[in-house]
Amino acid sequence: MVKEPEISKLHIYSVSKKQEFESFKINLKNALNPQMIMDFGDKKIINEENFEAVFEHWNSVIGTYIINGYKRSFYFLANIQRDKVIVDKENSSVVFMFEDRNSKTQKVLMKDYEYFWSVYDYVDNAETISGIHFKLDRLTDESQRRFEGEFYTPLRFAQKAIHYWNKVLDKNWYKSGKYRIWDMAAGTGNLEYHLPAEAYKYLYMSTLHNSEADHLKKVFPEATCFQYDYLNDDVEYVFNKGNIPFEPNWKLPKKLRDELSDPNITWIVYINPPFATAQDAKYDSSSKKGVSHSKIDNVMDRLKIGHAKRELFIQFMFRIVNEFPEKTYLGIFSKLKYLNAPDSIEYRDKFFNFKFEKGFLFHSKCFHGVIGDFPISFMIWNLSKPRKNKSVEIDILNNEAHTIGVKHLQLIEKKDVLNNWFIRPRNSRNYILPALSNGITVKVGNIDTRHRARPDFLGSICSKGNDFQNAKYVSILSSPNVSAGAFSVIKENFEKALTLYTVRKIPKPTWLNDRNQFMVPHTEPTKEFYNDCIVWSLFSNSNQTTALKNVKYLGKIYQIKNNFFPFRLEEIKHWEIKDADFKLQIVNDKNRFVAEWLQKNKLSEEAKNVIEKAKEVYKLFYANLNIMATNKWKIDTWDAGWYQIRRCLTEHNLASDELIKLNKANENLANKIIPQIVEFGFLDKDEIYDEID
Repeated sequence: MVKEPEISKLHIYSVSKKQEFESFKINLKNALNPQMIMDFGDKKIINEENFEAVFEHWNSVIGTYIINGYKRSFYFLANIQRDKVIVDKENSSVVFMFEDRNSKTQKVLMKDYEYFWSVYDYVDNAETISGIHFKLDRLTDESQRRFEGEFYTPLRFAQKAIHYWNKVLDKNWYKSGKYRIWDMAAGTGNLEYHLPAEAYKYLYMSTLHNSEADHLKKVFPEATCFQYDYLNDDVEYVFNKGNIPFEPNWKLPKKLRDELSDPNITWIVYINPPFATAQDAKYDSSSKKGVSHSKIDNVMDRLKIGHAKRELFIQFMFRIVNEFPEKTYLGIFSKLKYLNAPDSIEYRDKFFNFKFEKGFLFHSKCFHGVIGDFPISFMIWNLSKPRKNKSVEIDILNNEAHTIGVKHLQLIEKKDVLNNWFIRPRNSRNYILPALSNGITVKVGNIDTRHRARPDFLGSICSKGNDFQNAKYVSILSSPNVSAGAFSVIKENFEKALTLYTVRKIPKPTWLNDRNQFMVPHTEPTKEFYNDCIVWSLFSNSNQTTALKNVKYLGKIYQIKNNFFPFRLEEIKHWEIKDADFKLQIVNDKNRFVAEWLQKNKLSEEAKNVIEKAKEVYKLFYANLNIMATNKWKIDTWDAGWYQIRRCLTEHNLASDELIKLNKANENLANKIIPQIVEFGFLDKDEIYDEID
């Protein structure tokens, strides 16, 4: 490597990044035309419109050197102000001075620092600094924001929400003086960014952190801004009105309490509360531990509200409903689960039975840092009127906040969910089979082993949850499934169980249907539909049925049969089988349940085609037993499961053409099944119209 002083000053551009590419073009132009830069200069201006993109560039160039202290967003705010930094080139360090008059010194690579500030100019305008400061929550550190559920509302959707308020309330509502607004999760005020200035004097803004409250006071001097923990502060006074033997020591401002008691005032609660969920499966136990524990949580616990209380935004809603007078509108950004998730239905009907006015949905990914693909809603509820309809019509917005359609969301009853379609058989306390976590993995050491079965056990289907979000966990195993939501398949429920599995697996999940519920069909499906679903399920990729020999479990040895093997022994005997032990097993064994079922039932042409294509795959499997590493997939018996067969063949690159043909045949069968899923009522039809604005 050439060790020259000038080499160390070189900046390497990453032209795959838009900001870096733009900087490269500017600097190249300046390098080719030194007279131009000498006479005019050509630095980029930082303003309220581009500061997020500038921060991203700053973060990639300078932010990597910020290793402790304040959030990087605070360092950025200091750095863009000329008088808030002291640069020590000799020691390669920069002193950053913050709004609270504290400072931090950070070591930086000076060539990177000087490169960045050769591209951008410092911000001297106090209003621009104030505007950027106002929106700093967009740059919050992601790990902390995720824990607290703090996801800023994109301004285009906040602006759209104001438009919906204007539709619901009377014209120029913010001028009349009869309305008051309270945002009790205000953060740094993104929701109020597009509120008319005339509304500020009627505005209350509270937030969890003192620093944010101080900031709000500067940005909204006409509003009443204060630090307040809405899930803990004053809770005992709100829920014990008239039963307190002493003068309450309210933290809530007296002006706000007085106006809450004024019958002439109509309230607008406008809020984007935290989305965090306690013990969410997406997070490990440490990252979300205790996130929903609050005084409101305790109150809801006493009322036996159940799982719904784990959602922080539902805790906010619960206090709002109990604290505010009847003349109140609630406009809330939230997930949809409080409306149609089975665990929240009782809460919805008993504690949130109000009239829906207007609202919209948009993709969760519009919130920076959100994990998952699901709809986020803004919905306005009239707390003075009861809900009458069993469905709501919500506008669908694209990523640019333009209306593209309408979603009809059914507010279902708990008895309507598909998991209640048939009674799940009771397992025997004394009949145990090895618990599996997948087709071939025995799970031991669980506190809740879920290993009970029964003498007529055929297999296990996991039907976790009841919506698209949980459809990925739906599977079939040949022994009890350790997952919640699993049940035993027996002869009496076989057809409905396999149909339930198919109905939940075939429809493709999207961000828009993520919270849609699968329902008990309103029309009895045809026998052909049942048969088609069963055949499809036998060769789906989530079918993890297996046959396992000499399985050690809790001190005993078990033999797990594959009751879903689809072909009869009389037929297999005539196939080429390259394993002497398998041949002997076939002579002395009996047909499996599914092989007998297929023999007795009439199949559609599409289903027959699947069976014929599957037969070719199975034949190739048995004809190549002698050249495959069957031990890896625990293949020791003739009735190997579909999970074992397809994995073994794929690993050895055998029967690829036959597998492709089988998959196409099964896909063709799925295309036949899909419209009938809606026709029989397993899913509601979402009506989505062509793009309109």
